[in-house]
Amino acid sequence: MFEMSSRIGKVLLVWIVLFSLCINACGGRAINKNSARALIANSPLAPFETEDVYVDSVNQTGARDAIVEARLKAAFRFEKVHGQWVIKEVRLGDRPWESVDDVLKALQVVKTDETRNSLERIAAALEAYRARNGRLPDFRDYVTLSDKLYPNYLNPLIRVDAWENPLAAFAAGPDSVRLVSPGPDGKLGSADDIQLVRSFSVPEPEN
Repeated sequence: MFEMSSRIGKVLLVWIVLFSLCINACGGRAINKNSARALIANSPLAPFETEDVYVDSVNQTGARDAIVEARLKAAFRFEKVHGQWVIKEVRLGDRPWESVDDVLKALQVVKTDETRNSLERIAAALEAYRARNGRLPDFRDYVTLSDKLYPNYLNPLIRVDAWENPLAAFAAGPDSVRLVSPGPDGKLGSADDIQLVRSFSVPEPEN
């Protein structure tokens, strides 16, 4: 239980750092360790003293995107439950204490919305493919489907959901496709699956 709670804390910190950079650092200019450190320290999510932020690495993946690995000074409030220490609250910078359960629930909402947006982008790519080719692509699974869509219709390529779980695709009818994310538990067919079923009309014949 202690190890699980510690991992939750680490995931929480990574998510807040990445979210903070997404808000502040996507302005198109190059980013380095010093500028990333300043952005994190002055984040509206949790102001830090500059000396409480240590940037391990900066990877600028594009003109407007970067991934920064950083270590932050944070406070965790533990509580003994059934003889085991667990993390109950976390405090970043000068912000108030936050329930770890509440933060993780909020994170699940963000990841669910991100995954739904990805499925919508894939559906839009399918519509574009059908409009150009007069039919939906033949596929046996999501990998073969995404291979047909990339790069002309789906760029960048989407293979996984927000939890880094592989997506699935099924033919739901002659002109329908069911796109599925296994959701937080990573298991297809469970109650937390996220899916989108989209039917595509047959194009009218040209005169």
